[in-house]
Amino acid sequence: MIKQNKHKNIRGQVTIFIILAIVIIAGVVGYFVFKGMQKPSTPEKQMQGAYDYYVSCLQDTARQGVKILGEQGGYIETPVFVPGSEYRPFSSQLNFLGQGVPYWMYVSGNNLLKEQMPTQKGMEKELAKYIQDRIGECDFSDFAQQGFDVAVSKENVNVGVKINANTVEISAENKIRVTFGNQTAVFGNHQTSINSKLGKFYDLAVKTYNYEKKSMFLEKYALDVMRLYAPVDGVEISCTPKVFVDENIRGDLTSALSANIAALRLKGNYYSGVDKYFISSIGEDVNEQANFLYMNSWPTRIEIYGDKVVEPVGLQQGLGILGFCYVPYHLVYDINFPVLIQFYDQNELFQFPVAVIIEKSKERNALPSAEGVNIEPEVCRYKNSDIEVYTYDSDLKPIEADITFSCFNTECRIGKTESDGRDAVFKGKVPKCVNGFILANAEGYAPVKYQISTNEEGVANLLMKKIYNLSLDLNLNEGQQALVSLESDEYSTSVLFTGSESIGVPEGYYNVSVYIFKNSSINIPASSSKQCFDIASSGVGGIFGFTQEKCVDINIPEQEIGFAVVGGGKQEEYITEEQLRDASVFKIRTEIFATPTSLQAVQDIYTKMEDSGLELSVE
Repeated sequence: MIKQNKHKNIRGQVTIFIILAIVIIAGVVGYFVFKGMQKPSTPEKQMQGAYDYYVSCLQDTARQGVKILGEQGGYIETPVFVPGSEYRPFSSQLNFLGQGVPYWMYVSGNNLLKEQMPTQKGMEKELAKYIQDRIGECDFSDFAQQGFDVAVSKENVNVGVKINANTVEISAENKIRVTFGNQTAVFGNHQTSINSKLGKFYDLAVKTYNYEKKSMFLEKYALDVMRLYAPVDGVEISCTPKVFVDENIRGDLTSALSANIAALRLKGNYYSGVDKYFISSIGEDVNEQANFLYMNSWPTRIEIYGDKVVEPVGLQQGLGILGFCYVPYHLVYDINFPVLIQFYDQNELFQFPVAVIIEKSKERNALPSAEGVNIEPEVCRYKNSDIEVYTYDSDLKPIEADITFSCFNTECRIGKTESDGRDAVFKGKVPKCVNGFILANAEGYAPVKYQISTNEEGVANLLMKKIYNLSLDLNLNEGQQALVSLESDEYSTSVLFTGSESIGVPEGYYNVSVYIFKNSSINIPASSSKQCFDIASSGVGGIFGFTQEKCVDINIPEQEIGFAVVGGGKQEEYITEEQLRDASVFKIRTEIFATPTSLQAVQDIYTKMEDSGLELSVE
């Protein structure tokens, strides 16, 4: 029994080894058989890493293009640059931090109101072209180090772009061949997208732009700033002339515009604590950051029309009965400046500029939507007479100048004379006009006006007089200052002299006037009087010439004169260019009186000053 069990165990062990051997052999054979029958893994899956990188490269290129579109007002390739002029400072682009941003609306140098707002389809085409032009610029050097060979075809490339509110879809048709060892994969159609608010920001920008065209809300805010920060219409109780200095007014206006434009908001939920005065609605609530920006270093045109030196009423002979003096003034403005409108979040920005136009203290006419709308006055639109304008200095050397034509109190900018070395000439067309005027302006020269009837004459020769800057020298005492005015038919200037100012003088025949002021403390108490005069009787009696007495009470408020005239005079003088060429000082000597202590004394000094002369010399 024992022996039989032993043999059975030996046979069992052999059987196990045989089965194990069969399994091993079957496994080996099966492996090779299965390996031979198995399809090789697809090259696309083996090369997926390189392909994924290529898709991410397309996405990065698209993001770069979207960034440029946002920064350049919806353009990658900006429209042809159109320069501005001295009369209209706007070019077709706003220089913002060194980058040209195309205006969506601007005034060209020849006074045309132009639009260049991009369309969404235009942006899609530009972005597609931007991606297509860079389709083969992806850097596969890291994959090359791993043994991959990647080739991107630049032939038969077709890229499409779709801009949505929060995404940008990109489709590209081009071949990319990835090789690793003896395996190759070819990819042909690529579909991807990026997260971007370009479409949403553009939609908000279009709605804001259309609202500005229709309502001119930027012009209305600018007019409010003008009325609050610049002298427009008014009367001041004062016995001293009122002096308006253009540069001071411009400085105040540009600073005020910069601060107030930055305070503007669009109705929405992206701000808090803003006065409702500064909020405008574009027809929907805005839930993205919106910004309005104007910088006083940007091209700005501010022209001021009206008397810059206004003499008080009440000091003249025969007006002493008033018992007080006042200064009435009226100034009119042309104001042109750009506003940059921005929509943004922490990742993206879309911005575009528009021109704000104030003409003669009124906003421009509302625009429906047009390219090249002429905002010139009616007279200026019919330029049908040929003319040649030549501009020279006193030595008959050519001087380039801006040329304006005036007819019936309407001014039309017609161009600029250009120098060929011998002449500075403008050849073009102007409106037909009897007794119109050619006006020339050049930096450093006095403006020139030349009368011409353009229905008969066709040539105008203008001599321009150089302006010489001379230091003022007056015999003022401590605490005094003077208003110096030079007036002629062709040129006028005024300077408020406090001790170190200069004055620009061209050759000419001038009425020179000087008012010297000093601090005073004259208090004129309030008073009232009754004045009676005859008026036509009411009813039938008035028809037959009967009159009746009418009396009114005149109440004069209390006033204090802080500055009083203490001297001055007037003189007529012709100043030649020969005198000016070698001179550096404009010397003025005048009589100075005692400081007045009553209104009557002020009136007496004013009368004396009118009769006093001046000692003038150019040295």
